[in-house]
Amino acid sequence: MKYSLALASAVFFWMPVTYALLLIYPYSGPVLFTAVLIATCTLSIAGMLLTLLSGKFMKPVQRYLVVPLILDLLAVLMLGVFLVLIGGSIPRGIPESYWASWAAGTLLLAPCSMAVFYAIPADQRVKSVSIALTAIMCVPATTAMVILVRDFPHGMFESALGMMAIYWIVCMPVIGVCYLAMAWNAKDG
Repeated sequence: MKYSLALASAVFFWMPVTYALLLIYPYSGPVLFTAVLIATCTLSIAGMLLTLLSGKFMKPVQRYLVVPLILDLLAVLMLGVFLVLIGGSIPRGIPESYWASWAAGTLLLAPCSMAVFYAIPADQRVKSVSIALTAIMCVPATTAMVILVRDFPHGMFESALGMMAIYWIVCMPVIGVCYLAMAWNAKDG
């Protein structure tokens, strides 16, 4: 379970990895934005599937708390692959409804992670801190989601971009670190 949780953390480091690669490849931003998301999402799905199949949960019902995150990751991955197939990229060149759906999928990663942290058998202190930090990281995600839903009928998504940027750049890596801490302290027995 330790390695599968470490793999699952990949998508939460998507934006810092993209910015690091932009330092090396400065003129390929839109392509990197989409490609890194697809790659990290694939790694996270693999990690969560391995976690689901590990059978190391305290109670059998807790296994199903991992499913919402897997479904959300699959939705984000499929939207990213679809965008590549139509020749677009996430920051530009895509219909607004696809962009809003993709953004909503990334914003739902935080609440889905809270359920995963609850289900994983780990040290109770690490588990509690991970759940608390993720709950705090849900505040910008929820705020951005409310703005996104409010502005969707009007086709104005710029008002949600600031809050989404905070979530992608700051909050998602914090959640990723929580996954790594849970991986470090997961009980394999």
